[in-house]
Amino acid sequence: MAAPDLVGRKFLGTQTQRVNQLDLTSFATSIGENPDTQISQLPTFPIRYTLNEAERIAPELGLDWSRVVHGDQRFIHHRFLRIDEEVRADSEIEAVKSMAGNEILTLRSDLFVGDELVTSTWSTLVFRGQQ
Repeated sequence: MAAPDLVGRKFLGTQTQRVNQLDLTSFATSIGENPDTQISQLPTFPIRYTLNEAERIAPELGLDWSRVVHGDQRFIHHRFLRIDEEVRADSEIEAVKSMAGNEILTLRSDLFVGDELVTSTWSTLVFRGQQ
């Protein structure tokens, strides 16, 4: 069970991920967009990198990633990512609550290229309880 004292816990990205055309094309296709779509036309594309970090963090918190369902997401873009950039996602837990046997976690992830903050994302993840 996720405890409220997790709020404020920070996780520094352990590695960078390279933004590449294959990931962009795959993401565009998966959401029904033209595979030739530009990054600036896909404002939700950065979730591809921040969810990797969320998936890494969940087991540390005692949460089963295989039971996650999407709750909500939002973004603030300072600029769009560019192909061949190396990005790092630093994350912080902003809210935790339990409801009807589910654990609900709001995670803010900041994407950096070097020391430059490029995008901030908020993901609300619902970890379903045992049925």
